Amino acid sequence: MTAAIFGLLGVIVGAVINGAATALLQRRVERSEKRSAARLVRGELIRFWTLAREAAQRSPEHLPQLRDTAPIVWQSYRAVLARALADEDWIVVARAYAHVDAVAAVLVFERDGTLEDRRTREAQRLLAAMIEPLAEAAVALRRATGDPSTLLDDLPESQDFPEHGPVAA
Repeated sequence: MTAAIFGLLGVIVGAVINGAATALLQRRVERSEKRSAARLVRGELIRFWTLAREAAQRSPEHLPQLRDTAPIVWQSYRAVLARALADEDWIVVARAYAHVDAVAAVLVFERDGTLEDRRTREAQRLLAAMIEPLAEAAVALRRATGDPSTLLDDLPESQDFPEHGPVAA
């Protein structure tokens, strides 16, 4: 009888340890997935932010990167971020991508690579309007990666920032 009790206790203790280890590993995987998704989407947002700032200096026709404005990283990781981000951060990031979608809808280039004048004006207006929402979303995603910085000052001014790619001249 004593052997049966000790055997039962061994099974129970083993099940508890196994369950705790599984839960711990699952939490680590989810945290890692959240951090990866936030970093990748933040990189894409910084790309759009860079283009929006550059569009203040040049016509969208002279920024070939604007011909490909599909937010592919966002489309790939938004489900992960929807689960992982706090409501207020999710709203900020989703709003930033709504701005990106609005710009993409206006940027319909002609066969010769030009834009109609009205599309150029509207694109420049939308690009200027999306700088601040993109910056706020980048900061929200930086917080999601575990970096406590919440300042808009953390956004790049120089080409030294790894996510801040070159813009065609």
